[in-house]
Amino acid sequence: MQSIDLKSRDRGKTYRLNSIAPVPKSEHDFESGNSSIGLRYLTPVTKRGGTMHQTSNQCDQRNLQISSTITKAYPGLLLLGIVLACAALLAEHVKALESTQSAPASDARRDMIKALEASGPHPSLGEQARVFDRLVGTWDCDYSFYRDDGTVRHSKGELLVGWILDGRAVQDLFISYPANGEKERRIGTTIRFFDTALKQWRIIFISPQFNYVVTVQGGLEGDRIVLRGTDTTDGAPIRWSFNDIKPDSFVWRGEKTHDDGKTWKLEEEHHMKRRIGDTAKASTSERTGAVEEPNSLQAFKQLTSLVGEWKGVQDKTEIKLKYTLIGNGSALMEESRPGTEAPMFTMFTVDGDHLIATHYCSMGNQPQMMTKTIADPSGKSLTFSLSHVYGLKTPGDWHNTGLTLTLDDTQHLTQVWTYEYNGKKGTNTFRFTRTL
Repeated sequence: MQSIDLKSRDRGKTYRLNSIAPVPKSEHDFESGNSSIGLRYLTPVTKRGGTMHQTSNQCDQRNLQISSTITKAYPGLLLLGIVLACAALLAEHVKALESTQSAPASDARRDMIKALEASGPHPSLGEQARVFDRLVGTWDCDYSFYRDDGTVRHSKGELLVGWILDGRAVQDLFISYPANGEKERRIGTTIRFFDTALKQWRIIFISPQFNYVVTVQGGLEGDRIVLRGTDTTDGAPIRWSFNDIKPDSFVWRGEKTHDDGKTWKLEEEHHMKRRIGDTAKASTSERTGAVEEPNSLQAFKQLTSLVGEWKGVQDKTEIKLKYTLIGNGSALMEESRPGTEAPMFTMFTVDGDHLIATHYCSMGNQPQMMTKTIADPSGKSLTFSLSHVYGLKTPGDWHNTGLTLTLDDTQHLTQVWTYEYNGKKGTNTFRFTRTL
């Protein structure tokens, strides 16, 4: 049984709820059916007789009226709560039953296929992911095969490309539709992964119908993807390449040489066009709605990995470098301190499709150097060539004319500076090791 505790602070004029708690039936107990509510009320302290005694009686009557009302309402509210709870449980049971009945039976024979696929590249691939990620999707293919007699065999088909093995590899299916009375399609598959030791993409292609297996390796060369290997049928060097790569098309070529690369014979040329309505666009960034960054900005971000402190020795002189991001991350500042000499500074920034390096030399001049258009932002080296030099007192003054930065690995950096003095040119090479 429940007890409702009411208190008054104005001698019975008004009451407020103080507590609800179980009480023994000896206290004002009112029962209805299988439920009961007990009402315990506290009246203000009064003296017998007069107005104070009348107030106490009025409080008794008021408390009894409250108890009666609550007692009458309680069974109905309890019943309503039980009905609602049962309805909710029944709805959940029906929903679960429908889901179980409509779900297809699991096919264990396809579990491997489900586990094989990946939604995108693994983060460990970094910038290398974009080499093949832009090809992910479905392509309509116009295949051309060049025969030794000079004729060309054409066929139609499709190419499907996607990430597998938790995004650490890319697989494709080259499919040719049946033609000229053929009963089956022709199909081969390629698996590609980036070898972190070789710093190259390694590829294996198999075509079970023709008992053919071949391996090639390579990566980006300019704006193409070039892969090299040896044909397993005759031992001749082969070269496969992805050319004219655009968001909706590219050209694949297969070539072979029989004179150690002096000349190459075109054996296959396939024109690929992205299937209309394909939800997998040119790259993962496009599929997710993100805007792909320009190559120059990607190269700059890779350059910012230099942030920290480095040390090297040149002609028995210790040289310390410190790289710092400034300007809200828009510029990378290099501070160079050769021994006890005054420090020099070089500022690296992005300008359109290339990078700029402005060197503030202790000689009092400021050569400005820039890269060519960045084609491969994942490369280890960046080369800056002189664009203009400021602050020269005479044309023959000593000044730097170029800089090549090579990040050999995360702990080692090589700088090659070129200079000119009184018409003579020279080169200085510096090697640094990270200290912080």
